[in-house]
Amino acid sequence: MFAILIIIVDIVVTMLGIYIFNYSVDGTINVTLTIMLSLLAGIIITSLLVGLILEVFYLSLTKGKLQKSMFTHKLTKQIISVPIHFSRMRIKIVGKENLPLDPGFSIYVNHSSWIDFPIIMYKLYDYPVAALGKEGAFKLFLIGKFAPKFGCVMIHRQSPRHGAEAINQVINNVKDGFSMVIFPEGTRNPNVDTLLDFRHGAFKVALRSGKPLVPITIVKPKNYNNIKWPFKKRVTVVIHKPLLFDEFKTMKTPELSQRVKEIINSSLEK
Repeated sequence: MFAILIIIVDIVVTMLGIYIFNYSVDGTINVTLTIMLSLLAGIIITSLLVGLILEVFYLSLTKGKLQKSMFTHKLTKQIISVPIHFSRMRIKIVGKENLPLDPGFSIYVNHSSWIDFPIIMYKLYDYPVAALGKEGAFKLFLIGKFAPKFGCVMIHRQSPRHGAEAINQVINNVKDGFSMVIFPEGTRNPNVDTLLDFRHGAFKVALRSGKPLVPITIVKPKNYNNIKWPFKKRVTVVIHKPLLFDEFKTMKTPELSQRVKEIINSSLEK
């Protein structure tokens, strides 16, 4: 809906500019420069309006508190949907019925693109989804400002102490009812049909939270990285049956890591 609003505003501003500066009595539009400037004005004014909306939304959030309201989470999901729609991505969900009713659980998913988290966040529309992310991701435009308020946690790889604190915060968020996304590969994998080695430490969250673990596989075509806009990119999100805490509570992190890797990889091998 937010993406549609942006498109409508852009079209209205553009057409208004053409009408005011280049509409002749005979109904013809014939000055190319005016048309181009109107298009540019539409983009600029729409961008400013979007920025104003985001700033008002940010100021309306309670300071110093995590946002648990699904209303604010769904508003954020509408914002997140904009790059998904404009990139012409088509997403198919398989196994959504496998999701636990209680939103407090950890999600382990393969990672090959910056848009993986927005995909999961948007498609799990009725859950307060957040993520454990590396420091660089929080430096991206708007992300560093909004993400911490919605349960996202930044991990400093160069500092073991900060890393431990980040893991503890993720565990607390899961216990507090957030669905926390964790990329056990630890970085983006350029090969969409394979998995990197999983970092065993990532599974401390599942083992110490006492909550279910949901493995998810994001399946992309082998030529995904070669598909350029405006061609459609088709992605399938496979939600596997959750592992209940009683099923893995006695496992060590390497054993749990291997089991989850096999589950996620099972959909990549098809």
